[in-house]
Amino acid sequence: MPANLPERTDAPFDGTGGPPDPLDRPELYDGLLWRRSLAFLADGFLLFAAVMVFWMFNFLTFFLLTGIILFLWAAPLFVLYDTITVGGSASATFGMRLLGLQVRAWDGSRPGYLHALISSALFWFLVPLTGGLILVIAPFSDRRRHVHDMLSGTVVINARAAGALRIGRT
Repeated sequence: MPANLPERTDAPFDGTGGPPDPLDRPELYDGLLWRRSLAFLADGFLLFAAVMVFWMFNFLTFFLLTGIILFLWAAPLFVLYDTITVGGSASATFGMRLLGLQVRAWDGSRPGYLHALISSALFWFLVPLTGGLILVIAPFSDRRRHVHDMLSGTVVINARAAGALRIGRT
């Protein structure tokens, strides 16, 4: 019975197949849980600062911007931010870049804007809906994937290890 392993252990993660097996490339998934958590906090701080700037402009314009701020405050702002940054050329939010993480599609390619939109919308819909319980799956998955990663076909990797191994240069 043949084993379900890649032919070479140095096979690239370049969009020609699935992501590397965690047993073959543990450095790609090393430390993802704490890095993702800190990246989320960094992104939250950045978005909070942006909203505070909006509120300051709102105060200076005698609250003429209240409708726009309330419309952009919740999920639409977060989904838009995630979609633009993850779907862009860096494939990561600013917090992810700071901590050396990168989002990849299941086949190893960079996610496009639609793919990033689906992943972000799933995250911002499922986490409040389940009270964050879907995040408990990650410590038990082999690639440290959250439920929204599994549903959207994405995987988060340690970009620093990927760069050192010349993985994901697509």
